[in-house]
Amino acid sequence: MSLTKFGVVVREYRRNLGLTLSSMASTLNTSPAFLSAMETGRNKVPMEWVDKISALFEKEGVNHNPRYLKALACESNESVSLEGLPPQHRMLIAGFANSDLNQEQLAKLGGVLSEIYGEKIRDDD
Repeated sequence: MSLTKFGVVVREYRRNLGLTLSSMASTLNTSPAFLSAMETGRNKVPMEWVDKISALFEKEGVNHNPRYLKALACESNESVSLEGLPPQHRMLIAGFANSDLNQEQLAKLGGVLSEIYGEKIRDDD
């Protein structure tokens, strides 16, 4: 099974740290199968696990953006929770969900998000 965009980034950081699925799972008190299922998209990525993984990367000195990791998890999950978001954010998300933006417009917005996140948005399906 292929990796999700979330899985690609998590695996890259994990491997750069020299962590196996087993060692990372042990550190996070979970199973390697659970982490693998999140990386490959067999399971949805719970947001609390994005926070745990992000905290591990931060502790290990990985220069990453937790918001970017959350965005990738939402994309992999094919859902975004509106819970707790301010009205402006909810309206913006609803607007995007119901828009008919063309590829050029989407590319421009992707560039803006890249600047916000400080990381290249990966567009390799």
